[in-house]
Amino acid sequence: MVNITAPLRIGYMLFPAFTALDVFGPLNVLNLVSIKHNMTLSLISNDLSPVSIDRTIVNGVAGGMLASSASPNFTQFVLPTHTFATAPPLDVIIVPGGAGVRDVNGTRAHVDWLSSRFDDPGLAYMMTVCTGASLLARTGKIAGRNATTNKAAFNWVKSVEHAEDVNWIAKARWVVDGNVWTSSGVSAGTDMTLSWIEHLYGKNESESMRVQLEWNALNQTEDPFAAYYGLT
Repeated sequence: MVNITAPLRIGYMLFPAFTALDVFGPLNVLNLVSIKHNMTLSLISNDLSPVSIDRTIVNGVAGGMLASSASPNFTQFVLPTHTFATAPPLDVIIVPGGAGVRDVNGTRAHVDWLSSRFDDPGLAYMMTVCTGASLLARTGKIAGRNATTNKAAFNWVKSVEHAEDVNWIAKARWVVDGNVWTSSGVSAGTDMTLSWIEHLYGKNESESMRVQLEWNALNQTEDPFAAYYGLT
């Protein structure tokens, strides 16, 4: 366990077409943990407009997968609490993945904000889920670090700006390198979060959360999807 000054200030970065489980899996864990431990949560985006989930909708205009979807009205949104300009000091930043990360121009502000916050002396942890690692890699701040990402998108993530300087671990459910935690795809973010809760509060706490969620957790080195995508 580590010493934590309460409240633990958590920020979740959002962008159009983030993957639902990348956000709500870890948040389900954190919602339970926050009942016993003092935490704050900020949902942070470029502005305070509703942020679309899994499909790109900007200013009411559909793009990306939604543009050719069989279900154009199957949409969900999340309301941010803060913008990049108004985000408070944070102890933890969590970055999800999703189709929206492939909009390199549309996520430029997100990358710039991550870059500006990475060296904040008050930031204790920078965490990514799935292809959220591509946004962090683009900052150039994790050059020389170990990291992992979604195995279906592994080679694409390795192709983004500055990603060639990262030591990408193909077979890993999640990877820890100092204060940087990165997970494999989608559901792996919840496994990583449970492990992080164990790191902060101990095994009993993380196991209690896992049982409440009825979550069959994989460990850090269990990664069946690396073999599935021929990355071993």
